[in-house]
Amino acid sequence: MRIFLITSKLNFEENGSPVGGSVVDLHLKAKGLAELGHEVFVVTAFSEANRLFAPLPYTVFERRINGRGLFGLQRGVYAILKEYEKQADAFYIDGHMFLYGGGAYRMLGGRTPVAGFFNIRLNSWADTAGNAVRPSLYRRVKKKVRYFLEKTLGASVANHLDAFIFNTPHVQKLYHDFGVGNEKPNVVIQDFVATSDLSHRFAITSERAMEHQRNAKPIVLFATGRMIPEKGFELLLRAFAILQNKENYSLVLSGGGPDKERLEATAKKLGISSLVEFPGWVPREELYGFFAKAHIFIFPRWWIEYGSAVLTEAMAFGLPSVIPGGGALEWLTRANLPETDSLGQASGSALTFNNDNTDELARQIEKLGEDATLRVGLAEKALARAEELDAKTLAKRLEETIVSCVKK
Repeated sequence: MRIFLITSKLNFEENGSPVGGSVVDLHLKAKGLAELGHEVFVVTAFSEANRLFAPLPYTVFERRINGRGLFGLQRGVYAILKEYEKQADAFYIDGHMFLYGGGAYRMLGGRTPVAGFFNIRLNSWADTAGNAVRPSLYRRVKKKVRYFLEKTLGASVANHLDAFIFNTPHVQKLYHDFGVGNEKPNVVIQDFVATSDLSHRFAITSERAMEHQRNAKPIVLFATGRMIPEKGFELLLRAFAILQNKENYSLVLSGGGPDKERLEATAKKLGISSLVEFPGWVPREELYGFFAKAHIFIFPRWWIEYGSAVLTEAMAFGLPSVIPGGGALEWLTRANLPETDSLGQASGSALTFNNDNTDELARQIEKLGEDATLRVGLAEKALARAEELDAKTLAKRLEETIVSCVKK
């Protein structure tokens, strides 16, 4: 089959170093489909942002959509779909960005099936950047009008897509509640991460994880991400400050961002700066080095509906985690498992805490820190779950979804 994946850009490098996130997710999907024997093409809509390397196992066509507003984007992707429809057996599009253009293409007689992938909210629902500043009255009114138009008119157009792929059941529910994707084939496929490659590259095995955890002196806590208030790094610092026997721990907070200096000042104010390292933004290989040295991975705060490729990477390194409970992160660590294991402990590779509860976060860190046997058990679960989430395994599920569209 000839499969065309339409995305915004392929920028594999930032500041001269490899990047992760949605770019890698798309790349691994295209690579996985090519390895399964399909002829794969990737069309980038904002190609001026591309940073490519060669050779790639698929062909890249660079296009440019000039309009960045809602209607400009949809007209642009509609034109791309029409341009390639005679060459393609199936299309895959970034659904949150191109859902209305893709739906309009099929509604108006487009011949090639289109599957949409959805991993974040629509812009009209909320501030997806996590901006806590209240917008102006004009922006609030504009967003409400856009929300009304998308829900009453756009949803019916989007529902002409042939299949809907979501990266978590929580995101799936958001779209279903909005009226999108309820009646067409639906599937939940997690973010693509080459977990097996990571584990093999760094020689992460159950035996090595056991040795690593039992020889933990000090216990290295690790968290990473863009340093903005919404990511909860201050929450983690305050939880760390109330740990008993803090001298048994060290904390690494990796990442750059506008909140970094304030967080460093907070660590000093809390009297823990000698135990906390702020390496700033680091190249991806150096980031993997932090994963390899860590004993516990911590996600202090996250959007409740979203999964995380970073958490999946942590599992590939055999890291037990402490994460907010009740959302997609918890689901990611234990999907398809019973509520508790044979020992009566929560299934999965993470301990959870109630969102923004500093005391509970501290207690869960201490629970893991003081119990090497528990850390080893969760590390083994993390490695098993990472194997299930390997990109090559997920590629087969993606292939099944796309092939089913073509057969119909």
